[in-house]
Order: sequence, then structure tokens, then C-alpha cells
Amino acid sequence: MRRKQRFEEKSIRTQAIFYMVLFVILPLGVALVVLNIYLQKVVWENRVMHNSAAILQIRDHINQTIETANYSVGSLMLNREIMYAVRQVNTQKDNYESYQAKNLISKRISELENSVFNRMRGETVLLTDSGYFIGSSLLGQGSLDCQNESWYVEIIENGRNVTFRPDLALMFRQIHPSSDIEDYQYLYFGQNIQDYSGKNMGIFVVKLSVSQFWDAYAEPLELKDQGVMYILDKDRKVLMAYNESGKVSQEITQEAENWSLEPDSISSGMTKDGCFYMAALLGKTGNILVYTIPRKNIMTEGQRITAGILCSILILVVFTTVTMFFFSRKLSRPLIYVINTIENSPSGITNIAQPAYSFREVNKLISSYNEAGRRIEELICRVKEESRLKEKAHYDMLMSQISPHFMFNTVNAIRIMSKEHGDERTERALESLGEILHGVYRNHDGMTTIGQEAMILQAYVDIMKMRFGDFFQYYNGIPTDLYFYEIPAFTIQPLVENAILHGVKDIQAGQIIISAVEYERDIVISVFDNGRSVDKELMEKLLRCSERNRRGFTGIALYNVNERLKMLYGESYGLMCNDQTKNGFEMLIRIPKNICALQED
Repeated sequence: MRRKQRFEEKSIRTQAIFYMVLFVILPLGVALVVLNIYLQKVVWENRVMHNSAAILQIRDHINQTIETANYSVGSLMLNREIMYAVRQVNTQKDNYESYQAKNLISKRISELENSVFNRMRGETVLLTDSGYFIGSSLLGQGSLDCQNESWYVEIIENGRNVTFRPDLALMFRQIHPSSDIEDYQYLYFGQNIQDYSGKNMGIFVVKLSVSQFWDAYAEPLELKDQGVMYILDKDRKVLMAYNESGKVSQEITQEAENWSLEPDSISSGMTKDGCFYMAALLGKTGNILVYTIPRKNIMTEGQRITAGILCSILILVVFTTVTMFFFSRKLSRPLIYVINTIENSPSGITNIAQPAYSFREVNKLISSYNEAGRRIEELICRVKEESRLKEKAHYDMLMSQISPHFMFNTVNAIRIMSKEHGDERTERALESLGEILHGVYRNHDGMTTIGQEAMILQAYVDIMKMRFGDFFQYYNGIPTDLYFYEIPAFTIQPLVENAILHGVKDIQAGQIIISAVEYERDIVISVFDNGRSVDKELMEKLLRCSERNRRGFTGIALYNVNERLKMLYGESYGLMCNDQTKNGFEMLIRIPKNICALQED
């Protein structure tokens, strides 16, 4: 029991090494993977060697077949009787001699097809210079203007050299309009017929069937597994395709442009679309024999080997997974306990109890975390208290600047009135001042309602009219529905004072209008006067920093009001100038919609 307890107190690393050495058989899995890679390589090399031998065999057969066809067609062109018959067809009109000549040529072509091209279902056609088609079962003149076709011009230019062109199918479609002749399903080549003086007399065209051409020789290759055979001309264009189920691959022609082939060697590689290819030159014609097959299909034997190895690895993985599940659960259980305890804590800081079964490192982590959490909580409490005291001191400073500023201006106004107009007006001014002081001391923690602020404003305006006279009119357009919403005390008064002293004081028929607009979450209060427009840049500067001017404390009052609003509600609230106002000046106060706590009580 004591030995077990000592083992469980070992470090995570010590226990991990013990269980991994005891249960994990990773080295065996690695060995199986290495064996699989080696076997895949051997199978691939054997298959490439096998296919290379088959490609060389097919290449030799194709060379032999093409040479035989060329020799047979050439023998017709060298036959004096055939050449005379061709000359008769070109020079004579449709008379008996011309008919006899056509029959002779057709008969010789039929003999050639039966003896040489029968096994490959070959077909030979003579196209005379006068436009006649002559074959084993064909005598006539077609409607196709072959002499203007590119393939006809190329065959004429090449003379007695063999010309391979897939578009010779156009001529056979003209000859057999009812038959289904597809491009690339036959190998087409032609030769020019010239007399002894070198004069052009026509062309011989040969068509060889792809299926008959390949069936006897392509069996060693994996054509049943999507393997495809191509013959390309010297310009890397497809002449013939065998076992191509869809459109002839353009990928092969693009890849072939970069090939550098030697006469007695085979070039191989991978195309961009994931096909393995092998290519070899065909004789002296410059044509290329190409074999392609998807890489995944050529590795069928390797796939069977891989499947067996994967099955072994799967068994190994299952056994290892069960073992590691037990081990990981034992290893992670104390860590998960610590994580869940921290996540379930509302503040992310809690006191974690030591789990029953754990590791030395986890126990030390829990102890360190508990100690750090205790220090962090003490620090947070200290920071909160310091922040609260700092904000209260700043707020009290702002209020201490706003209230004396207001009282100074108001008492100074009453003093001047008393001196100029006598006791009666002074009595009324003191009565208004009493109302103002009553409103000041009635507010709760520096907060009041819009209605109480409006009442103080009316008393203040009355005092200012007693001092300066009725040179301006004051209008309160704030809806009474907004009177119970909360607003910091002395928020609107400094703006009204600014409008009186700097806006309408020196003009006739001055007007000061206070209004408010209610939004979904905010209230915007407007203080408008039709006096001189104030420099907007100067006003923005006063809102950003306090500045005393010669006329009093207007600058510092506006700055303090703006700072107090931002401190209470955030940077999106405060004072702002309305740049769109014409013929006057308008300041806006943006505050959130909060019902005053006194009204709620």
C-alpha cells in the first residue's frame, strides 16, 4: 500500500514513461509502416519494368505494321500499270477507258486490304488529283473540296514521305456518310502520288482500326484499369487514342511538349492530373507511343499489401487506444479537476482543494495558484478602492468648480442690481437665488432631474433679466414627459449663461431656446441662441481643455460639464457643437435615458 502511494506521488514524466514503455507498441507500428513503404517501392519497380517491356514490344509491332503499310502502298505507286490507270482517271473524262482504269485501281486496292490490312480492318482510298475517290468498294467523286484542306496540302508538300493526320477522318466521313467514324479511333496517314517527272497525281490515304491494332498486343498492360494508349505526331498532337472513354486528354499533349526522348529508351513520369505515363519513339517517323494509367490503378498489388498492413496497424491502434485511454484518464483527471474548478468560479479566482489522487507537480501547482489568487484578490480590492477614491475626488473637484462659479456669477449679478436699481429688485433677485439654492441642496449626490434643472434655469434667467433688462427672450421647449429623467446638476445652466453673456447680450431681440429630443436610449438637449456665431474651433478647444477668459469662468465651466458627463456616462456622451446651425449658435448635450432614483423612490 505504501509502495503504491509512493508511486502515485511520482512526477507526471516518471509515470508517463512507465506506462508508455509497458503498453505502447509504437516501434512495431513504425516497423510495419517502413515495411509497407519498402514493399510498395518493390512492387512499383516491378510493374514499371513489366510495362516497359510491354511498351517496347508494342512499339516494335507498330513500327513493323506502319512499315508494312507504307511498303504496300508504295508498291502500288511504283506499279506502272497503276500509275497509267491513275493518269487515265486524271486526264480522261467519264468514258470507258476511265471507268476501266478506276476498276483496275479498286481491284488492286481490294487485294492490298485483303492481304495486308485485313487483320487490322484497314481501308485504303486513292484521292486523284481530279477529285475522284477510289477504294475497294468505292468509285465516285465526292463533294468535299479536299484540295483546300490543310491535311491535303501537307501531304502534297511531304511528297512520298508518310504524313500522319487525325483530321483525315473528314475525308472518310465524306466517303461513308452513314457510318460512325470517330476522331482518334483510327490511325490515319497518307502519301503523295507522283509520276516520274514529279507531277502530282493524287494521294493514297490509309485508315487502320485502333481496336484491331491494339487488342492482340496491349493485353500485358493494365488497359482494363483505365489504361490508355496514345500515338502522338512529332508536334505532340494526338493521332490515335485507344481505350480513351472520354475526350482525348489535353494533359498529355501539354506534358509531351517538355519530353526529350531517345530512340532506344523509355521516358516515364507523372502528369499534373495524377496519371503515370511511359513514352517511346516510333521508328523514323518522329511519332511517339504513350501509355498512361492513373497512379492509384497501377498500384493494385501494392494496395492489397497496404490493406493487410493497415489491418495490422488498426489492431495495434485499437489495443494502444484502449491502453492509452486508461493511462490518459489517470493522468488528466487531476488536471481536469483543477480546470473545472477554475472555470466554475464566477471571478476566475478561487481556492482549490487538493484532489484525493494526484501528482506532486499538480499539488504544487494548486498551492501556488491558491497563493497567487489570494494576492490577486488583495491587489484588486486595493485597486478598486484607489480608483473609487480617485474618481470621487475628481468628481468633487468638478462640482466644487461648477457650484462656486455659478454662485459667484449670480451673487455678483445681484450686487450690481442692488447698486443700480434699489432694494425692490434686489428682493426679487434674492428670492430667485433662494429657489436656486434650494434646488442645489435638494439634488442627490450631484444628480437632479431635467424638471428641477429647468426650474433652476428659469430662476437664473429671471436674475439675469433683472440685471441686464429684457433685451432677450427665453423659451423652454423641453417636453414635460422628459422632466423625470436624470441629469447631473448644473449641466444646462453654464450653456445658458454662455448664450446670455457671449451670444445675445449685444444684439436686439435676442432669443434663447432650450429644447430636447428623445431617442431610444439617449436624450439630446439643445441650447440655441440667435446671437453671434462662435468660432467652432475655439469652442471645441474649450471642451477639450479648460481656459479662463476675460469675462469670467465660461471656458472652465463648459470644460468641467463636458468632463463630468464623460466621466459619468462614457466618451460617447457630453457636449458638442452643431456645425449645421446657421444664423446663431447651438450647443447639444447628450445624456442617457435614466429615470432619476429619487423619482423611482
